[in-house]
Amino acid sequence: MKTIKRFTAILAMASIVLVACDAKKEKEYNLDLNDGTSVFYNSNDEDALRINGWTSFNATNETLKGLQETDFDLPMTSLENLNDPIANLSNSIPTSLKTEEVIEDIEDVQEEYTKLINEKNEPLDNVKQNMEELVEKFDDLREELNETVEDYITK
Repeated sequence: MKTIKRFTAILAMASIVLVACDAKKEKEYNLDLNDGTSVFYNSNDEDALRINGWTSFNATNETLKGLQETDFDLPMTSLENLNDPIANLSNSIPTSLKTEEVIEDIEDVQEEYTKLINEKNEPLDNVKQNMEELVEKFDDLREELNETVEDYITK
């Protein structure tokens, strides 16, 4: 009887460990969407999203990730260089990713970027707060794009 109890306990513990390990596995995908857009997607890392052919998104994504990594300490010229990519986000978005929610998030990013640039000569604390708000809005956009890509995976 002791042997059965021990075996059951060991089996239960082993299954818990296996389930926990499986839950942490990264699931990476290289997807081709309906319009031919190629997307790299990682289910455990929203920042890893890469969308081939949408250079405006990819350039903005890389710069804003770098901004967070430097604790919002990038030269303003680096952010000013995002003017064209951010302005072109809605014009260059692949059709398969163009949902109402994504368009709204793009508009929010563009609004925050305009605010940041217009207030770039304000005190440093205000500028950093505007940078943080821009990054938050871009995070929202990235999250919505990840959800849109997930919809393709689950179809």
